Amino acid sequence: PFIEIARLYRHGVTLLKNGDNDWTTYAKHTKKTAIFCYREKIARGFDLCGADHWGKTKAKIRTMLLPRANQLLQLASVKRMLADALVIGQRVLLAGSFVFWYEEKGNIGWCIKEASDSDSAKKGHTLWRQGKILSKNHGRIVVFPYIKENGEGVLGHTKNAPNDGKALPRHPDDFVELPFEVLEDDLMIGLFGELRYE
Repeated sequence: PFIEIARLYRHGVTLLKNGDNDWTTYAKHTKKTAIFCYREKIARGFDLCGADHWGKTKAKIRTMLLPRANQLLQLASVKRMLADALVIGQRVLLAGSFVFWYEEKGNIGWCIKEASDSDSAKKGHTLWRQGKILSKNHGRIVVFPYIKENGEGVLGHTKNAPNDGKALPRHPDDFVELPFEVLEDDLMIGLFGELRYE
């Protein structure tokens, strides 16, 4: 009932909705409208339009979902996992596409950031597990250290996505250089799924 564009692949037709329930208007049946149809299913769930600028739409959706992601920090199993990590000096934990980040200054404590889904793996880069993350800003995305094809190690960093606006800079005295730990897949099934840390 929410979508405004529908693709009927088997029939080779893309339809536009007019008014309450009029689906008699045909749209071009192209790859571009296929992308709009896919995005429409996601965007309309958040009362947004799938044909709008996709980067800006995703940024709006992230803003709406942020409180939900932070609910993870309230789960007893996650609290215990993070307390155990802090005791052994771990300040950054990677779990899938999801980063638990400990911020010492300003009484912030643990917060959730997003791991970069950059194409470094496609470029022949591999995760540099001994590398560190140098954070010069308060970006929500963590780009993890990696090793280039030529063997050169590159420090990780924090940033925002292009449509999130520029990340707030840290004062040079507040730059942080942190090691990280990768959690094994069996510790966490998904962002809001069953947690196996009990």
